[in-house]
Amino acid sequence: MNTTTDENDIFFGDIPPEINALLQQGIAVHASDPRLAENHFREALARRPDILCSYRCLVKHYNRQRQFDNAINTVRAWLTEAVRQAGSPADWNEWQDASSSMLGALKAFAFVELRRGRLEEAQAAIARLQQLDPEDGTGVSVLAALAH
Repeated sequence: MNTTTDENDIFFGDIPPEINALLQQGIAVHASDPRLAENHFREALARRPDILCSYRCLVKHYNRQRQFDNAINTVRAWLTEAVRQAGSPADWNEWQDASSSMLGALKAFAFVELRRGRLEEAQAAIARLQQLDPEDGTGVSVLAALAH
């Protein structure tokens, strides 16, 4: 489904071309026109809220813009959708195992909470990530170092 036509495009996996185009457009203008970038990312989510990479793009955008309340709200929506798709409990403390999508969303949650100055919440998420991902495939060790 997803074909990249520009060597500068980011590969998001097998996603619909129209969603890929919106994400690529948002990335292309994020530095020069943050509002337009946000619009592209939000449009991608509005069209297909099941495409998880759109959440990641929007969270990264809000982090760059230091809009941490928007970032945490988007992360929560990302977590909700990731666990819905996996059929897992909504509470990450109850996860027995986790998909890479769930781990990515939880890592984003920990990062945003760090940026918001909510150290206790960030450390709890980091500890849970370390339990779920003992091989550190997510790179949570970097967040753990930042949190201490």
